[in-house]
Amino acid sequence: MNFAGGKGILSFAVALTFSVSLAAQTQSSPSTPAKVVANYPKDKAGVMIQISDWMTLPSASPTKTRAKHGIAASMSYGAVPANVVSEYEGLHARVQIPPGQPVICLCHLISLPGAPVIVRLHPKKEFRELDGGRMRVLPVVGGSKIADANQSDLLPVDVSQPENMVWLVQPQQPLPAGEYALMLGTQNVSIFPFTVTQ
Repeated sequence: MNFAGGKGILSFAVALTFSVSLAAQTQSSPSTPAKVVANYPKDKAGVMIQISDWMTLPSASPTKTRAKHGIAASMSYGAVPANVVSEYEGLHARVQIPPGQPVICLCHLISLPGAPVIVRLHPKKEFRELDGGRMRVLPVVGGSKIADANQSDLLPVDVSQPENMVWLVQPQQPLPAGEYALMLGTQNVSIFPFTVTQ
């Protein structure tokens, strides 16, 4: 397999892994989620998080995406799973908030590529890591197949849409200190990270 083809399959695998995780989370969510209510900005567009006031939540792209144990997974024809991980520069996000249940507004966006989710990031030596779950590379025509998606980093959220092109997202439980990110459905390339301080 050439490098470009391998990179394409890895990107497809990461996206599909999050799709499987999202489907599993949707099935385990309560049937009547709580309605998120907030006095969101009427005159601004973008992704914002409420602290004392609304602050823009900038997006971040990974500096690297790789598969742990990827060689073993490909050589064993899927018997050994590989964890797909993405690395994001820096130990902390630019936006830092106190512990609690922040409200995130997806304000005046034309559409969303998928349901919004909040994920936990893992601090490493000089970066934060997003665990994309486990994949098995199987010899099937046209690429790879995904199984056993890791959903331990997905946090349950409530989502409401108070008006057209506006979505409000809030974690169901207070977030302790740590690194987190908003993801829009299966899009794993660009996330909206934030740090919950002590």
